[in-house]
Amino acid sequence: MTQKTIPFFLLVFTFIVSCSDSSPVIETLEGHKITVKEFETAYDTALDSISRLQNIEKKTLLEFVEKDISEVPAQFQDLNFQLQKKNFYQTYRQMIMTKIVAEKSGYTSRSDVAEVLRQVEMQTIAQMYVSEQVEKKVQISDEQAKAECERMRGANRDIAALTIDKCLAYAKANIKQIQTRELLPQVVERIKEEVTIKRNDKFDLDAYLAPKKKAVEPEAPPTPESK
Repeated sequence: MTQKTIPFFLLVFTFIVSCSDSSPVIETLEGHKITVKEFETAYDTALDSISRLQNIEKKTLLEFVEKDISEVPAQFQDLNFQLQKKNFYQTYRQMIMTKIVAEKSGYTSRSDVAEVLRQVEMQTIAQMYVSEQVEKKVQISDEQAKAECERMRGANRDIAALTIDKCLAYAKANIKQIQTRELLPQVVERIKEEVTIKRNDKFDLDAYLAPKKKAVEPEAPPTPESK
């Protein structure tokens, strides 16, 4: 299980207000009504995105969120804090306010900003797709989970104090991380095989991508003082 959390400002959320949304309005920001349904959808999307991109089981992610931060291992405390609903709501409303101001100022209509958004969208789709394909190939038997649980119990006193079910959950997450590292190159290679590539033989790609050599500046003539 990875220990690094993706900052929420790097996640791309699409704000969709359904005409059939009759849930209570939490507050209105410059005409944008944040409803209970909209917020719950955004929250679930965040959980789903992080679980996919960070290769964490959604069930395990929710267990971390539901615990008191003092009960969560240090490496996951930041994740616990960010996904507390009260904290996520503040992040969510701030994103909406920033988006509103950015649109009013014409920022989002700039071509350079549109290009960045296109790049972020491409990167997010690629990460999520690869993660999903890898997850389909992950296989963990009960015997593997039990063996890993025993190994972790012997190596970590905090794990040894957990119930067997919690220990098995940690063990499966650890095995999944290991298998993911092994399966990732295979999935990426398979994706390449499914794409038809036609190279332009007239274009020297190696020369184009080669680092540019710095021009050698001529030596300055010696000054009278240096003679």
